[in-house]
Amino acid sequence: MTLATMEQKMELTLHQTIEKESHKTYGQVNRMWPDEIPPITKEEAFKAYKLLTRKFGSKKVWSEYYNKWETKKLSIGRRRPRRCWICLSGNCNLLDRGWRRLVHDISHRVYDFRFPQSSRDHNIAQAKIEQEMAQYVIGSGWLEGKLKAKPKEKHKEDVVLLRFSRMLKREKVWERKLKLATSHLKKVKREIKVYKRRHNKVSVN
Repeated sequence: MTLATMEQKMELTLHQTIEKESHKTYGQVNRMWPDEIPPITKEEAFKAYKLLTRKFGSKKVWSEYYNKWETKKLSIGRRRPRRCWICLSGNCNLLDRGWRRLVHDISHRVYDFRFPQSSRDHNIAQAKIEQEMAQYVIGSGWLEGKLKAKPKEKHKEDVVLLRFSRMLKREKVWERKLKLATSHLKKVKREIKVYKRRHNKVSVN
């Protein structure tokens, strides 16, 4: 066996080992998710996107200007969530929609940010990032609705104050209408007096 053949075999073996570890990690990620993944709203998806981007989207870069290591942050970028991240009904356990798709997509974005020179898309490093994100999402209670907006409680006093405020506004509106009506009524009465005088002159003649 030649040296070149031995090197090729070693390289192939190393590649196979990396691929095996990568598939193993992806399998662990898939098994982490519960059997029944809950729905996810538009608001939850966008909150999760921003929080995961801030949490995992950072890296150390060397600054030639300051001659030291600095932390670089991944920008939020998006102003709204992807449609495939939202799952309001149906099967939310699939990879192509809902929580799993959201985590998968953001892990790729973070991976591309951390390793911009890498030519491999799905590999052990990307799988590890996705695993960490999935653990964070599940451990933070987001699947139990922690990111949902809390409904505002309306107390009896608040309802009374709200109605009182509305009545005050209505009072001002009707006062303006009354003032306008009174002004028009005065104008009409003046004109009636004028026509009465003219009518009386015509009758006398």
